[in-house]
Amino acid sequence: MGSEMCIRDRCKGSQRLPYICRDLPPGVFPVGGQGKRGRSSLLFLLLSAGLLCSVIWTVRIGSAQIPAGEVFGILTDQLFNGGAGLKAGKWPMPHFQIIWNIRLPRALFGLLCGAGLAVCGAAMQALVLNPIADPYILGISSGASAGAAWALLMPLPLFSGPYQTTAAAFLGALLSAWVVYFMAKMAGGGQLRPVTLLLSGTAVNAVMSAVTSFLIFLAKSPESIAAVYNWQMGSIAAAQWKNLALPAAGVLGGTAVFTACGGYFNMMMMGDEDAAAMGLAVRRFRFLMFALCSLVVASLVSVTGIIGFVGLVVPHMVRFLAGTSSNRLVMPLSALGGGIYLVWADALARSAFGAAELPLGIVTAFAGAPFFLFLMIRNGYGGGKK
Repeated sequence: MGSEMCIRDRCKGSQRLPYICRDLPPGVFPVGGQGKRGRSSLLFLLLSAGLLCSVIWTVRIGSAQIPAGEVFGILTDQLFNGGAGLKAGKWPMPHFQIIWNIRLPRALFGLLCGAGLAVCGAAMQALVLNPIADPYILGISSGASAGAAWALLMPLPLFSGPYQTTAAAFLGALLSAWVVYFMAKMAGGGQLRPVTLLLSGTAVNAVMSAVTSFLIFLAKSPESIAAVYNWQMGSIAAAQWKNLALPAAGVLGGTAVFTACGGYFNMMMMGDEDAAAMGLAVRRFRFLMFALCSLVVASLVSVTGIIGFVGLVVPHMVRFLAGTSSNRLVMPLSALGGGIYLVWADALARSAFGAAELPLGIVTAFAGAPFFLFLMIRNGYGGGKK
């Protein structure tokens, strides 16, 4: 609480927190206050209920129309009755296969993917004091994609085993994150400025995309090339029960750590000097949190491909709705909001054109790119002091 009150006192007359605080309604102070906690608690309950309802409702959406009552019956039968209704022939086997083995794992993976990308976006925005930071814009997703493509197309003995794609994606994401960070620091004269960070992320994105394209050029298997091309556009169609465990561990563990470290993220929002003066080991904390972000993103990108702008849009919406920038509250709320956002985005992707499925990355780009431009215009990123 002490760090939150310190942020409150400093922010009133300081320019250190100009970016994230601007997302709040006029007159709403970013951190602290019992009223804001009550508002955030209500929002937490609403988002939790909304997430549960979203998963149940979107499971029935698809090219094969299945009545809502039957969907609910199949889910409750499997969860609470051990599949007794299925054994008794109460549900058609094709409908059971569609709901339980195809759509439900996909909805749960969409939940995990949205939650992980959103909470990583919120963490990165606090770490670098930049409202346009997210894993996609800063090149972490493209780095993970390049690493995963390397493991898929040109596997090395170093990346052998069941988790070779995730391991390679993690190394690629971590490398991209630190290249962007140091490039932005050097270009900004030792400071992290929004414009230099954006340009560094754009450059790393381009390089990592070129690496992926070069790997595709060198690959010899037409099947692998086609798979990587489709995978690059982003999709959770490959979600199955067997590949949910690792992303679930990464997202749940990462969200728990980010939430527990919410007070330290609040210190980081004051700037490196003030955070260090309050006793925080700034470099160590930033390194560990960047590494954790890279691990969470890698566990998702290795399965889904690149899905952009989730970590940009959702944290801003959460701060606006909750009326606070306290990361103790923003982190779990972003996870819930991100889950809802991507579950419905995937439902739209797989139903908008009938049997033809639209890549999920296209849907999130249509929503996120205009929001990104809005933030740039709103914050006046034209260079100079910014």
